Amino acid sequence: MKAAGPFLFMLLTTTMTDVNGQSLEQWTYWGDAAMTKGEYYGASRFYAGALQVEPGRMSLQWKQAEASRLSNQYILAAELYEKVHRKDMGRTYKNALRWLGEMQLCTGAYDDAERTWLKVLEKEKDQSSPNAIRARQAIIGCAIAKDPMRTTDNLELEHLPGPVNTYDSEFGARIGPDSTLYFTSLRGELNEDGEVIDTVDYHARIFVARPNASGWSEPKAIVASTHPGELANTTWTVGGKWVLFTYCPPDERCRIHAGFHSGDDLMGAGPQSGLGDEMSTQPMIVEHAGGQRLYFVSDRAGGSGGMDIWQADLREGEALNVAPVGAPVNSPGNEQGPWFDHSTGKLWFASDWHPGHGGYDIFHADLRSDGSFGDPVNAGRPINSPANDLYPCIDEERGEGWLTSNRVGSYAAKGETCCNDLYRLNWKKPIPGITKDTAVVIPLQGPTTGPLEDILSGTPLKLYFHNDEPEPRSWATSTGQSYRTTYRKYEALWPEYFAQQSDPTAIRSFFEREVAKGLEDLQRLEKALLPLLQQGEHVTLEVRGHASPLAKNVYNKNLSMRRIGSLRSDLRTAMNGAFVPFMDSTAAEGGVLRLKELPFGEDESASGVSDDLNDLKNSVYSASAARERRIEVERILFTTPERNVDVDLGLLQQSVEKVHPFPILNTNPTPLNILGSRSECDCTFMRVPEGPVPPGGSADTEIIFTGRAQPGPLFRRIIVITDGVPERIILNIRGTVVE
Repeated sequence: MKAAGPFLFMLLTTTMTDVNGQSLEQWTYWGDAAMTKGEYYGASRFYAGALQVEPGRMSLQWKQAEASRLSNQYILAAELYEKVHRKDMGRTYKNALRWLGEMQLCTGAYDDAERTWLKVLEKEKDQSSPNAIRARQAIIGCAIAKDPMRTTDNLELEHLPGPVNTYDSEFGARIGPDSTLYFTSLRGELNEDGEVIDTVDYHARIFVARPNASGWSEPKAIVASTHPGELANTTWTVGGKWVLFTYCPPDERCRIHAGFHSGDDLMGAGPQSGLGDEMSTQPMIVEHAGGQRLYFVSDRAGGSGGMDIWQADLREGEALNVAPVGAPVNSPGNEQGPWFDHSTGKLWFASDWHPGHGGYDIFHADLRSDGSFGDPVNAGRPINSPANDLYPCIDEERGEGWLTSNRVGSYAAKGETCCNDLYRLNWKKPIPGITKDTAVVIPLQGPTTGPLEDILSGTPLKLYFHNDEPEPRSWATSTGQSYRTTYRKYEALWPEYFAQQSDPTAIRSFFEREVAKGLEDLQRLEKALLPLLQQGEHVTLEVRGHASPLAKNVYNKNLSMRRIGSLRSDLRTAMNGAFVPFMDSTAAEGGVLRLKELPFGEDESASGVSDDLNDLKNSVYSASAARERRIEVERILFTTPERNVDVDLGLLQQSVEKVHPFPILNTNPTPLNILGSRSECDCTFMRVPEGPVPPGGSADTEIIFTGRAQPGPLFRRIIVITDGVPERIILNIRGTVVE
């Protein structure tokens, strides 16, 4: 939000003290001039002066309502829109009721907002109009905002103190390759009324700040010798070689520029090639398909509404395949602040259209296998508030993030929601029995749930095959054929099996009671597994392969692996591909599905089964031989392959080593061996004692900070490998490095 310019500020300070000394026309003229310049807060004060001269004039109430809305004075704007609507009833000011509903959302008055939006919907003759669609979205938003389940309990929101946040506006926090906080701020010298004294030096600039022992260092503006206009929104190419940023020359449209950061100077190489002359801003770069993907914001033609999110491939410094991300992310409203979290495959962004708490809300959408995005999901509280929440910067794997908000509690000299501030997010992942200083290894456990419990309590799930299927006469160990495909081919051969037997009773009974039952059990298993995976469970199917003794043992082992592969292919196509994200470890819910192969061949075949190639009646077509050609799901394991543990090292002195004791308890019934550990960098590592940890005992490990780190927030991971459960313990090491 910009404050009043120098001319308008002079008028404010010299004339507001004498309301009656100015005419209605003068106040209105000054207000209109301020609106034209985009100085909405000043305009609201001028219109207030006019209303003191002539209270109750509806046209002035409308103008002050608009100026108050655009300067984020939500309560005042709501009062004025309500007055206008009561007098006018939509005859002249047709959007008064709609903007009343928006302002009620932004103040958190959700019951009032719901009633207002229902009136908007009732008055709309065209239920497909933008107003009607927005009304339905807002009504859903009211329900979301009032739902107590939409709160993430393990998420902490920290309002950054001064000198980072000020009574001006800070936004767009990013952690650079040097672990320094980069952000944008509109700053200028204020008087005691919170007005900028001289707007000649009031521009958007990029600042850097570092944490220190007392909090944060004084932010320092980056010099941009080649860019005398407005600067904002830094991002870096993969590897950190180039920096992209938004540059707005005086009286020109904003565009994304590419350059490099040299010392305190942001050197520019010019506009990003490939994006054209249209407005472009808010860049974000992520590694994608072996290259780099650029996300940005633009209002160029081809989008869905106002500001939309666009994407492009970056190759050799040029943006290619520029296109909007499209629906359902982009909407008739405005979408801003794209951020792609590579660890989860989620696109985070802000929108003022999708159902939310009020103003802009933050959403995320999953990347689909075809490159499109799924339906936006509201991030809920505390990420979202009734006010504007923007610029998400989320790393769920590391459990940290940043956002920008003008929510109540932000620094505001002119009103409680006037200006944006920076907020930091921290995810806490509570684990039963685990504290910051103790990692507890939890033994294997599995849930008992109705249908699945029935399957587990019976004999192993058995799936049967025709001789040498799938992929006959092959030494391959995998196949793309699904089990259902092999089953249909097998079923088509059943008449041939019957014809080979003088009495087909036994083989007919085998097909009906065992082969067909196997397929039914597989379908039951799939239906029982899916809800558990959607709850985040890690499931392993232990599958053993069998084969009849017609071929050599080595061949039969490969054949068994192909048969297990057909089950894997079947799971990938079952239930319209529902298991694919769990098998690829990309499911948003965190669930994982694995198959563990236990192949073996003739040496495990039942005794008495014929292996005579000249006696196909018994070696291929008999029930006893057919029964050997199978795979069995012998066990269903519910494993916890890894545990995440937060370790806070506190303040760390650069170049000074710090040792942090970290005992690991063994609650397994058998001895536990710590096989080793891996660290992300040479600034932290783990010292592990030799020898097994007995049941109930502990390993006195140590986390070592070497001192080799840049000043600023520290986040590193150490992965501990064990031969027990969990197999991996991921230590999320946090701290603050000071000089």
